[in-house]
Amino acid sequence: MNFLPENLFIGQAKFVDFTEVKLNVSMQQLGADTSTVQGSFAVMFKSQDQALSKNDKNLMIERCPQDIFYVLRLKRVTPALSIESNTLSEFTYEIFGMYYEDVRAPCGFRFSSDIGNITSSNRYVIYSPSQSLFNIFLNGGLTDDYLVDFGLLRESESNEYLNNPQRVYLSMLDIRGKRSAMFGKTRLGKSNVVKLLAQGMLDVTVKDNSVGQLIFDVNGEYANDNVQDNGSLASSYAGRCLVYYLSKRNLNGSGKLLRFNLYERTEFALEVIHELLPKDLADSEYVRNLLSCRLPELKRDAHMSDEKAARLLRRILLFWAILDDAGFEYNEQRLLKVLDTLGFKTLFNPCFHQPLRLAAYQAIEGRIAPPTPKSFRDMAVEMTVIAKFSIQFSNDPSLNRAEGYVFDLEEMIMARFLAPGSTDGPYVLRPCLPFHSPHSDDFISEILHYLDSGKTVIVDLGSANEQIIRYFAKTLSVAVFQAQEAKFVSNKLNNHYVQIYFEEAHMIFPPNSGNVIDVYSRFAKEGAKFHIGIVYSTQSPSTVNHDLLAQTENFFIGHLSSDREVAVLASVQYAFKGREQEIMRSRSPGYMRMLSYSNRFVIPIQANRYTGDSWLVK
Repeated sequence: MNFLPENLFIGQAKFVDFTEVKLNVSMQQLGADTSTVQGSFAVMFKSQDQALSKNDKNLMIERCPQDIFYVLRLKRVTPALSIESNTLSEFTYEIFGMYYEDVRAPCGFRFSSDIGNITSSNRYVIYSPSQSLFNIFLNGGLTDDYLVDFGLLRESESNEYLNNPQRVYLSMLDIRGKRSAMFGKTRLGKSNVVKLLAQGMLDVTVKDNSVGQLIFDVNGEYANDNVQDNGSLASSYAGRCLVYYLSKRNLNGSGKLLRFNLYERTEFALEVIHELLPKDLADSEYVRNLLSCRLPELKRDAHMSDEKAARLLRRILLFWAILDDAGFEYNEQRLLKVLDTLGFKTLFNPCFHQPLRLAAYQAIEGRIAPPTPKSFRDMAVEMTVIAKFSIQFSNDPSLNRAEGYVFDLEEMIMARFLAPGSTDGPYVLRPCLPFHSPHSDDFISEILHYLDSGKTVIVDLGSANEQIIRYFAKTLSVAVFQAQEAKFVSNKLNNHYVQIYFEEAHMIFPPNSGNVIDVYSRFAKEGAKFHIGIVYSTQSPSTVNHDLLAQTENFFIGHLSSDREVAVLASVQYAFKGREQEIMRSRSPGYMRMLSYSNRFVIPIQANRYTGDSWLVK
């Protein structure tokens, strides 16, 4: 392998330590293809001679061992000096580390950040990398499987990288099950990189469906077609992508409404209402009392007596009456079928004893009690009548039986909410109406099933405020974590992974204080063990959960404009130390500094543009 083409010779070192190399360079004698822009890569070899007394390039090529080379990066060039009519400039390179021959490594070489022994400076010679050397330190750490073409090496913000294009590949094994971060100002390519990663994962798992993906699409750009992307991820991969949406917009293909069925998911209903209501309303005493109640799951145990089942169902029917009064739509035939299937024999009948019904209807409505309820509407009316009677005539003996008062303490709270007198009543729950559908199934279980099948699920939250985005992200994240944890405990993870994508991550998992442990902290600390990988993007590193940031393996960094932000980045990932100024100066869209799990140093790239066409490396 010819590592050292003659025309790429740069010079002989005059100073070498463990971090830097300095040499005097004649600019006129450099080869035409030699890159001298700040940040350009170079390679260094150690000569076999004890000392080299002159710059004999051919001699150096012959006497340099080719089983070890060092990777350098140009830091600065000092002003030229006039020496014997030759114009010499001092080049200063930083040393990333050393590649040494190892037949077990994918490319035959392995990287070490320890450069070993330092010998006399004039035994080191520096070259611009040949094509084969470029390929070793850009892509040599990657295996042949799971590769995508990610972009071109771009050593500076100029367009000189197009003169000698060097492809940079990315192994999706570096992304799968690991934590990846995108940072940079808006409109400079973060979302494009996220799309490339999601597309890459779809491409490399097309045969085995071994990775399910969950994308929280806060701007609707993954679910909905746009001219810039020549469609969307959802339409380009329609057979493997499913969309859940809050409001249907420019959706192509199939999609499902992201809705809770509050009538059927009773055990979670009050928690959902609490999260979806405006905070000031949820925290008001009137609503807070209701939300403190506990509702049973709509389920009948096989060993439960008819009497106990009727009593459990009465509590649920009381809640249903509240939902109905607030304006939540119901599907009577569906609810009847659910109750019958579960073995509830009383259906819509709350089973109040007849003396109570007679007294209540007479006192509240001035009429004889009608037949026991058989429809949802009759049930809701009866619940309201009994609730009002229990409040206005709380000492009436018909409210008491041998088994106790007709309502327990929590049911009385619900009764007062249903029949509040002068206060607003159930109407205050109406902000939750857009998130309910009587026709919805359990979308959480559905999504988990699709992820297990290797599908990519896009949750379109483009029309939602931050509170709603946080709620759906947290709810589904917790569900994924619990499902993967259960598989781990039962040894059923196998080779299946779940990859979760968070855009605008500052809204979803902001910095935590103290020792707060939430699902995102657990993703950071335990996600790899449970085969959960995450990809998150935002403008500023300082706005992200610190536990997650500290555990992140892959970084894609665009333009950051603040000293504080680049300092935070360098504090959690040492490889970016010394890159602060260039990160703040450059603003080209798609120009990223990439640090992946397989690379030991930062590689500047111009990321490919997502167009829907595959970048899979065959």
